[in-house]
Amino acid sequence: MTAWRWYAAVGLGAVVAGGFLPVIPRQVLYLLVGVSTVAAVAVGVRRHRPADRRTWWLFCAGLACSVLGAAAWAVDFVLTGEVGFPSVKDALFLAAYPFLGGGLMSWVRLDPRRPRWERLIDAGIVASGVAALSWTFIVHPVLSSARFDAPHKVSHVLYAMIDLALVVVVTRMAFTSSVRNAAYRLVCMAAATLIAGDIVFYVALAWTGDPRGDSVSAALYLCAYALLGTGALHPSMAEAAGRPERPQQVIPRHRVRLYSVLSLVGPAIAIAMLLAAAPSSSRWWAVVPLATSMVTSVLLIARLSQLVRFANRRVEELDAHALALGEALREQEALRQQLTHRALHDALTGLGNRALLQERLEHALTRTTAAHGLLLLDLDGFKDVNDSFGHPVGDALLIEVAARLLGEVGTADTLVRLGGDEFAVLLEDVPVLRVNAVGQAIVDALAQPYAIGGRELSVTTSVGTLLVQAPATPAEALRNADLALYAAKAAGKNRLAAYEPRLATERHEHMRLSAELRRAVADDEFVVNYQPVVDLSTGRVTAVEALLRWSPEGRPVPPMEFIPIAEQYGLIVPIGAWVLRQACRDVRPWHDRFGICVTVNVSGRQLREPDFAQTVLSALRDAQLPGSALILEITETVLVSSSAENDEVTVLLSALREEGVRVAVDDFGTGYSSLAYLRHLPVDILKIDRAFTPDGAMAEEMAFTRAIVELGNSLHLSSIAEAVETPEQAARLRELDCPQAQGYHFSRPLPAEALDKVLNAGDGILHGAHVPAAT
Repeated sequence: MTAWRWYAAVGLGAVVAGGFLPVIPRQVLYLLVGVSTVAAVAVGVRRHRPADRRTWWLFCAGLACSVLGAAAWAVDFVLTGEVGFPSVKDALFLAAYPFLGGGLMSWVRLDPRRPRWERLIDAGIVASGVAALSWTFIVHPVLSSARFDAPHKVSHVLYAMIDLALVVVVTRMAFTSSVRNAAYRLVCMAAATLIAGDIVFYVALAWTGDPRGDSVSAALYLCAYALLGTGALHPSMAEAAGRPERPQQVIPRHRVRLYSVLSLVGPAIAIAMLLAAAPSSSRWWAVVPLATSMVTSVLLIARLSQLVRFANRRVEELDAHALALGEALREQEALRQQLTHRALHDALTGLGNRALLQERLEHALTRTTAAHGLLLLDLDGFKDVNDSFGHPVGDALLIEVAARLLGEVGTADTLVRLGGDEFAVLLEDVPVLRVNAVGQAIVDALAQPYAIGGRELSVTTSVGTLLVQAPATPAEALRNADLALYAAKAAGKNRLAAYEPRLATERHEHMRLSAELRRAVADDEFVVNYQPVVDLSTGRVTAVEALLRWSPEGRPVPPMEFIPIAEQYGLIVPIGAWVLRQACRDVRPWHDRFGICVTVNVSGRQLREPDFAQTVLSALRDAQLPGSALILEITETVLVSSSAENDEVTVLLSALREEGVRVAVDDFGTGYSSLAYLRHLPVDILKIDRAFTPDGAMAEEMAFTRAIVELGNSLHLSSIAEAVETPEQAARLRELDCPQAQGYHFSRPLPAEALDKVLNAGDGILHGAHVPAAT
């Protein structure tokens, strides 16, 4: 049972009991109920937190004054056996009414568009009827009674006037309140009950002269307390007070009936008094005009009622038209908002889109010269998710990513999806520390595993950050943030990188290189050098690795500079196809004479091309080479970036192996800690990374290399050690039974013509390559 129900039940019991108690117990009960009502109002304000607390605190102050007055009354009566006048209690009782009246006045916030005289007329009609009753049954009997001295008469008339003012305030509240919930009804009933208690009290006082034994007024006062406390504890009190006036249209019918009754109160009282007190000879001269005035009032009000009904019909018709017009306007506004939302938001995630970011960024840069943070991010490995599991899973992953991003940014920040797996965050008026903090929080949040469609997925994110301020333009900001994102990816992904001016310089250099690379592809400017792979036991060249070289205008460009640019701009596909064709043509005579194979490096971008297998087989066919003469060299990262069972790359390599083409894992040992992929992926050769080529006879150095060689032997895979530069390294590798090696110790990469001379001179054997094992 809720608190307000308990309070109502206990208050009802107090009301029932209060009417039957003697004076002192009744006064104690009055004090207890009053104190509990003050507490109930305070608890209700604290628990429900109404929008306008002023009303309830005014009630609380009035109740407190009333309770203190009752306490002073009880103390005076107990100590002296009578109640003195005037005393402190009278000041406290009088002080309670302004607080209660102020609370009732503040209940409704006035509408300044409505003339004040409307409210005054409504309240005045009710007050005039009540005033007639008050004058007849309270004020006049008190003033004409010889039982009261002048101070008491003034006091009693003052209370009657205060009650009349309360009637005006309560009438205004009842007629104009726009919220009519349970708390409103309870407060109205409490105010009406309080006024009724005063009326009963003063009627008894006027006619008997001794109000102390009046149990009815005491019960009404207790009831007013209980109703007000119940209203304060009711949950609806939070929205009851402080609301604007409800719209006034025409006078309601029930109010017209009330006006009819009140207009007859004065004449009816006058007629009754004349008939009861005046001599029969003088009654009728006054009764007849009063009766005709009553008939006139009734007819005027009846006419007013007709006008009200007509006005109501017109208002209903206008309301219907206004309702239809309002509905059409709402539908139009909803459509406009929907179109605006679609134009500025992403349909999949519900986030803003590029247009919204452009708008917010432009506004931020023109609004203030303060610095703003711009973060650009995209997902590392999202394409693999789409390719492996399909676009529905990818879409579900993007929705989950959007939800996590929303958890890392504030409500004042702008989060958008630019397209695909790319997102952006705009942080307005922020220091660089918050930009970095948000960026790192995003990296950490998105790195956690995702449960999508019954499977666990893992992706990371790269974030580019930028601190931008006027006079920069949105286009410049997006371009620079994109440079920072590219830097984060180039640094290894799953991290954030801040924009630096050098990034723009590097981007211009990249674009220049990409233009030159396109020209180099068209003008056939590339050459292929070859580095021999040597059998350590015989010194015979078993294979050559094709290495791309580019020297525009005689200026050599290192592969580490132009290969990433070719990857980025998609040029690696035509360049790689050219290398395949050229390497197959160059190795044909060496394969015929010495059985030498060629190793060609292949990028992940090439492997994703749908016609890659056809490109490889076409190069072999044009050079009239068998598939066994070609080895495709692939990095660990590319090879195991997707599922072994379903990945298209795995299927492609398996198909090429059926044609005799072998697959080598480049830089083995530096990529993935798990070696399970060697059991089910199409791998034939392990190329041991230079980091594991032993420099000396240290046990730790030898242990790593031995482990890789033994792993290859156990899986029936051939091993090739890279970067062998000294005779000692070659000797250590022989001790470890490593079968093959390549490096500067045997030969530097040579053009085809130079290598052809070396091979012919040694009959396919590199002299000096066979070095006895070190002792």
